[in-house]
Amino acid sequence: MFLKSNLTIKSSKNPITVIFFTPHADDIEIGVPFMYLEALRLGNRVIEVLMTNNEFGTRRDDFKGHRLRKIRAKELDNANRVFEKYAKNRVHVIKMGYIDGHLPLDNDVLQKMIKLIRNEKPTIIFAPDFWYAQDFHPDHINTGRLVYFTLKKLLKSEQPRRTFYYYSTKTRNYIKCKWKDFKIVKEVLSQHKSQYSPLENKLFTTFYKKLSILRHFFETKKFSESFREQEFNNGFPVAPEEFEKMRMRARIIYFAFSKVTIWGYKKLHNLTPQELGLL
Repeated sequence: MFLKSNLTIKSSKNPITVIFFTPHADDIEIGVPFMYLEALRLGNRVIEVLMTNNEFGTRRDDFKGHRLRKIRAKELDNANRVFEKYAKNRVHVIKMGYIDGHLPLDNDVLQKMIKLIRNEKPTIIFAPDFWYAQDFHPDHINTGRLVYFTLKKLLKSEQPRRTFYYYSTKTRNYIKCKWKDFKIVKEVLSQHKSQYSPLENKLFTTFYKKLSILRHFFETKKFSESFREQEFNNGFPVAPEEFEKMRMRARIIYFAFSKVTIWGYKKLHNLTPQELGLL
């Protein structure tokens, strides 16, 4: 299904609230940059909910912990300033403050999520897909799970109008984007200097993301980002039925993404929070 940008209200006189749940400081730029930019451009109140403090995102052990937390907090601020410059709208950031790689899936976090959504009253939510995931970092999986279980706890009147999952291998919803905005995505991603070299930035924006957008163009005849929408039954979110009966192709994709991303996560998390003085 192709969705036009009327997912958001175009008049800045009647803005809506759009929440992007992100496990780490650079997941907007990698997972959903075009929709994030468009939501800002349309004059909406855009909130980025950052779930962790990003203490482990480097191979250099001497940078891990409090030092990297400060660096990545500054990079996040710089990246959002770039978005604000081009969109002429302000970004609101809420930091949940959990340790990188150790985002809990428990009732305490769930209650904070419920309170957050009740307070902010979002019309639309974006979060990482935890059923058909592209990234199996535990923070990505638990961020998506927490959103899902939060929706199950909310009253129907408290639910967002729509919820979409990014980092998904099972996308059916397409939202238009502009090819020329790749220069903005590249500039934003370049703010995360501790994560990506100029070459890695170029490879990501030129190869991976453009390849994805081009694939969507052949599918829809429009440049677009793709998402999986959360389905509801009588006001309650439901798990996708297809997940229990995945075809062989889907199982291969699931296996490939899980092995690659879990391996990448384990390379970085070679120390404990206690060893880094985080607890």
